[in-house]
Parts: sequence; C-alpha cells; structure tokens
Amino acid sequence: MKIGVNNKWMNDSVISSASTSRTLIVLFTLVFFSITSILWFYAGGAKSTFTLSPTELTYRYIDDTPMGGDTRGIVTTDESGNAVLSCTLGEAYKWPFCEVAISISDDVTQGVDLTHYHSLVIEAAYKAPMPNERLRVYLRNYNPQYSSVEDPVSMKFNGLEYNPSDVLSEYTLPLNAFQVLSWWIADRNLALEHAGPELTNVPLIEIATSSTPTIGDHVLVIKSIRFEGLWLSESQLFRGITSLWLLVVVVILALKYRQSRLTYKQERSRAERLKSINMALKQKSETLSVLATTDALTGLRNRLDIYEALEERITSRADRSCTVLCIDIDHFKRVNDTYGHDMGDRLLVLAADIMRESASGGDVIVRWGGEEFVIFCPKRNLAQASFLAEKIRWAFEAATWPHGELLSCSIGVSSMRQASIAAMIADADDALYRAKNGGRNRVEVFAESLIPADA
Repeated sequence: MKIGVNNKWMNDSVISSASTSRTLIVLFTLVFFSITSILWFYAGGAKSTFTLSPTELTYRYIDDTPMGGDTRGIVTTDESGNAVLSCTLGEAYKWPFCEVAISISDDVTQGVDLTHYHSLVIEAAYKAPMPNERLRVYLRNYNPQYSSVEDPVSMKFNGLEYNPSDVLSEYTLPLNAFQVLSWWIADRNLALEHAGPELTNVPLIEIATSSTPTIGDHVLVIKSIRFEGLWLSESQLFRGITSLWLLVVVVILALKYRQSRLTYKQERSRAERLKSINMALKQKSETLSVLATTDALTGLRNRLDIYEALEERITSRADRSCTVLCIDIDHFKRVNDTYGHDMGDRLLVLAADIMRESASGGDVIVRWGGEEFVIFCPKRNLAQASFLAEKIRWAFEAATWPHGELLSCSIGVSSMRQASIAAMIADADDALYRAKNGGRNRVEVFAESLIPADA
C-alpha cells in the first residue's frame, strides 16, 4: 500500500527541534568555555614571567667620581654566577653613591615593554656599614620624545627604594609603586603628559645605594631579577567572555529572526491560497442560482452546487466531522494531446464510474474541473478516507482504458480541522501537490489532520 503522509507540520517540528538543539549545544559549549577560561585564569594560566639571568647580562659600574667624589668600587661575578657590586663610599662628594647598571637590551632605543607585568622580583643580599640601609632601583625608559642616545640621563628615571636583607632573599617590588624622580622632571622641563611613570621601552635597570648612605664598605649580591605579570588581565578576560556571549546571542537572534521570516512567508503564502479559495467560493455562490448543478459530461455533482449541500450534511452531525479527497488524473494533458479531446472525455467518464463504484452512498463525488475530482466523505474518518483513496488509485491501475495505455491518479487526503470547508480543501490540495511532486500515482495525507484539534 502506497500511503504517503504530507509531513509539512512534521518537517516544521523537526526543523524547530533541531534548531533548538543546536542553540542549546552552542549555549552549553559557551558556558563550558567561560567556566573553563575563568578557572584557567585563576589557576595561573595567564601568568607571564620575564627572568634576567646574571650570567647572560651586561653589567656596568657607576659611582660619584665624575662629580668629584672619591668612591671606589667594582662589579664582579662570584663562583655561583651571582653579580657582586663592591664599593667603598667616600666623603669627597656631598651625595656619595655607587651602583650597578644592568643592560637588558643591546640597543638603548629598543628596550623591553614592561606594561604587561605587575611586579619586579629581586633576589639579592646587601651588606652595609649600618643596618637597615636601603637600595634604590631605577627602571630607565627610553622615549624619543624626551630621550637621546648621546645623553644617558635623558632616559626617564622610574625609581623606588626598598630595604633589603643581608642574606639572599627575594623582594617583590610593585611596578605601580615606581615614581619618576622629581629632580629629573625639573631638569628636563617636560610636558605634563610625560611627567608620569613610563615602562613601555626599558633598556636599562640600575640598582644603587640609598640617597643618604653610610660612608664605608657596601656589598650587593644579585642572584636573579625577574618580572612577573599577566599577558591577559582579569578585565580583558571578562571583557572577552562578555563580547563572545554578545556575539553568540546576536548570531542566534539573527538566525531565529531569519527562520521566523521564512515561516511567516510560508504561512502568508498559505493564507493567500486560502483567501483565493474563499474568494472563489464567494464568487461561485453568487452565480449558483443560474448554473447547472450536475456536470454534463460525467453526471457527477458540479462544484458550484456542493458547498450548501455539504454544509447541511456536516451541520447535521454533532462533531461536524468530514474528510475530503482531491484527485487528479496523472499526465492527462498528454492523453488529450496524443489521442484528442474526444478520447479524453471518454477517459473522464470512465474515471467517474470508477469513483462511483469505489465510493459509498454517503460520499459526495464532485467534478472539480478538467481532470480534477473531489470526494467529500462526511461519514468517514481519516483512516477510512485514506483507504478509499488507495482503493480508487488501485482501481485506476487495474482498469482497462479505451486508449490502450495505463492511467494513474494522484490523491491528497485531509480532514476537517477548523470547521472550515475551504481550509479542508486547501489541506487536501497541499497533500495532492506533494503527491504530484513525490512521483505521482500515490496518496498523500495532510499531516496536521493527524493531530487532534485539542492536542
């Protein structure tokens, strides 16, 4: 038995369900990605470290002798590979000092961008003549707006003092605590936008004795220097996650909008067809009184007479139930073109006889026009109507036709869903259209007829 089902409603349901499933998968994936990214971040996944090894650096000793001081010292490397600054501060200069300059770039104009780091960690030991002596740390920044290669002092002094230990220990210096030295700002006569700390291009680190040191021997041992930071900040992470969520939501809404537009167009097309049928019904009803009620060729009911009689039959039933078959003879135009219209008329008469023999007294057979027929079945449910459709289709295949060839038909079946005869016919016509597209010589049932009205 070749009973097809018009699965428009089922297709729409499947498409809607698939779309919802895809949306849920995307959202669950996005939630998983967001939670994983946050856990990864707080577990330290975004940490960035820039380590300076003393054995790979270039050191330079600086003291107050160019200013007339008598400080003497040297920078060496001990057996452990640590850099050692040893100096004896003298009294000849008012502000005696000694320091070690550490080059972290071969070219002073091409330093290191430290803006992605938050801390400077120094592992060092410092011995001075008096306890609690402090050290000064300078991060020198080169900016062509105020710096020049010929003038080393023109590189900005981003400075900080701290109190080290006399044994090797790590000290963490927050980079946001570094300040530009006031004397350097005054000497440079800088514009206001260049007066603040700047760590965008640092080629040099200097570690010096304090601004008020004790005269005598000072020894600084530097084991390691490193910068710690995050290549992705917390705010950047959450901005990225938020932006990703917004993008996905916009894409989902756009796809949902497109899908709703397609559904709207399909429903509008169907409404237009229903409106066209209703208009045709109205026009035909206005001329019903002047037209014949019986088709002259086949002796079947004329479509212009059927609505009032059918409405009376349906109204007499408590549930107003009814089913309908829309029947179309396959490739009938080709028969007319090949054998002529007289042969076509003979085939139509025989087709009408087959329908009469297959139907029962409660069915109403109508010549709808040309090779199209409609059978209204007020006393049949959808299954019984489908059986009748298959019976007629099989009778077409089994009949002996006067033109000596096989002749088949396509049939669409529907039932009353909205107490509207026109809607029922439109549903059956939809099913017939699907049968034609499905290869002809088949029965198609309109899918929504299978769904109870109160479901």
